[in-house]
Amino acid sequence: MKPDPDRSIETLIRLAGEREAPSAAATQRARVAAEESWRRMLDTAVRRPRWRMRLAYAAALGLVAFAAWFWTQHQATPPATVVARVAGLEGIVTLRQGDADRVVTLEEDVLSGTTLSTDGGRVAAAYADALSLRLDRHTRLRFDGHDHVTLLQGALYVDSGGLAAGPPLVISTPAGEVRHVGTQFQVRVSGDETSIRVREGRVALRRGDDGSRLVAAGDELEVRGDAERWRHGLASFGEEWEWATSVATTIAIEARPLSEFLGWIAREHGWQIHYADDRLQQRMPDIRLHGSLDGLATDAMLERVSLVTGIPLLTKDGVLWVGGRVP
Repeated sequence: MKPDPDRSIETLIRLAGEREAPSAAATQRARVAAEESWRRMLDTAVRRPRWRMRLAYAAALGLVAFAAWFWTQHQATPPATVVARVAGLEGIVTLRQGDADRVVTLEEDVLSGTTLSTDGGRVAAAYADALSLRLDRHTRLRFDGHDHVTLLQGALYVDSGGLAAGPPLVISTPAGEVRHVGTQFQVRVSGDETSIRVREGRVALRRGDDGSRLVAAGDELEVRGDAERWRHGLASFGEEWEWATSVATTIAIEARPLSEFLGWIAREHGWQIHYADDRLQQRMPDIRLHGSLDGLATDAMLERVSLVTGIPLLTKDGVLWVGGRVP
């Protein structure tokens, strides 16, 4: 007969007797260790979400800051607006907007923030509905706004039409800011040298905190760094000015008086008008013209008007002689 396993185990336990209970100090140490372990577990469980929340909060703040910066930059750059219109072209002229260049066409609008480059051509732009801006060859002009341009290189001719109360215009150059006072003048920039030559009226050059220089008709001011060179008593006509006439908008003569044509062409070339006698001068508003002068050079214009009216028109040394022989 096999022995009962359960009885054998019971007999062994009875023979071993009762286990000795742990001391009070050992029980207390075990309780403290268990409590510390439990607190560490709770602290870890609480801190992990807080760390993640802080990271998410920091990321959100970063996004808000970026959005605010982007909005500020967007608001600081106003949208491009029409500031000028191409009124005359000679050769190929390009317009840069952003990083793209393209060839301009006659009557095309010019937007703020764009740059006209002439290279081997020339261009005239009607600016602010009153000013004529003309760019010589190898010129770059940036249109900053409705009253501000920057001449980066080359030559710029400005004609306000003789209106002393014309719209304001500021031309930024390496020498400072040029402001016109109802006039005809040209500004040239070559490297760090800036020159201003006035045909009619006056021009103010503001040189930072160094005050303004007033350049009057017949004067030229050249500035390079701190050095200034003045010339006075210069002619209002001649080769220095003729380039600007090549892209001038030709006057429409149909049904207009001869006096208007004479005034226009004399102003464009810086000429004085001399009449053969007072009676002829008094007849000028009554003599009407017909036809067109588009596409004609200056000499051809004078010849055609002379044939139409029967009045001789000749030029010499900056004088337009009307109705008589040149002395």
